[in-house]
Amino acid sequence: MGDRELPRVEDGLAPDRPITREWGAPDGRPLLFWPGLNPWGSLQLVEVGPLLAERGFRVIAIAAPGAGERPPLDDADAYLPSRLAQVVLDVADSAGCERFVFMGHSWGGTIAVHLAALHPERVESLILLDAGYSDVESAESREELVRRFEADQAGFAFESWEAFFAFARERVREWRPALEPRYRAGMVERDGKIVARASARAAAWAWYGITAEPASSTHERLAVPVLLLLAADADPEDFAERVPRAVVERVDSGHDVLADAPEETARLVGEWLG
Repeated sequence: MGDRELPRVEDGLAPDRPITREWGAPDGRPLLFWPGLNPWGSLQLVEVGPLLAERGFRVIAIAAPGAGERPPLDDADAYLPSRLAQVVLDVADSAGCERFVFMGHSWGGTIAVHLAALHPERVESLILLDAGYSDVESAESREELVRRFEADQAGFAFESWEAFFAFARERVREWRPALEPRYRAGMVERDGKIVARASARAAAWAWYGITAEPASSTHERLAVPVLLLLAADADPEDFAERVPRAVVERVDSGHDVLADAPEETARLVGEWLG
């Protein structure tokens, strides 16, 4: 399933510079990726990245601010999807990518549709991984979300790495050694417990962002080709009617299509992009 070595890491010299991971040749066709909203999204492409690199892509995965490798942004409004789209453009500019394919999973899918609606001249095409086709609704205020996320994260602690990986193995359909770096990267040992590296406050701000700027608000403005890969039990509602240029494919997976069906995901993406 591709090269199992971990990807190249571009570590920002300045504290506010994005951190990225890359697979593939520097002169490959650029494909940028934003992960889902979870502590272990940074290495979400640990299997699919090498497979896409074999197809000639230069895959650049963005470590989200506040997700563990980067400190959270100071401004809550900076987590609105329309504002995070600028982070993507900053990464693309730093990498010398004028136009690029953009792929997002879950949270990243909402950022994807906002990015393409705001900056169609930069986006060659969109790949939505079980995301970007429906909205998340919440009546909670930003402050209420922060309190809830902080309480939830305080309880997300494990006595040992063994206990954590027992939990991780239950999250995927088939556990593979290649997944271990992905899950390990999102956690850290602190005060004798294995806990998430991510900022709960940043996660809450991000969640508020996708409720304040729903994905559906962009659909009528999407003018770039779109591939939506749906989980097996997902309901796309009327996405295909609202985005007539979209191609919708169903994948035999849960919401985390990258973990459940890496080879199928890479094949569908590669064949669609050509």
